[in-house]
Amino acid sequence: MFVDWLWVRPSSRKTGLGTRLLEKAEAVARERGCLGAHLETFTFQAPDFYRRFGYEEFGRIDNYPPGHATIWMKKTF
Repeated sequence: MFVDWLWVRPSSRKTGLGTRLLEKAEAVARERGCLGAHLETFTFQAPDFYRRFGYEEFGRIDNYPPGHATIWMKKTF
C-alpha cells in the first residue's frame, strides 16, 4: 500500500480521525493481500504520527525543503 494523501484539517486534528483513517486503510490493504505500506512525509508534517503506528524511516533527504527534510517511511504487515 502506498499512502499518497492522509490529511486532516486543523479543526479535526486530535480527534482520532487520522488514526481511524490510517487503521482503515491498513485493514483494507491487508484484506487485499498487501505485505506492508510506505509513504513520504516531511519533518514539519507527521513523521511522529506514523512512528506511533509502527512505521520506520528508510530514506531521507536533509534540507529539502530548506530547513527541513523529506522522509520515506515503511511498515511491514
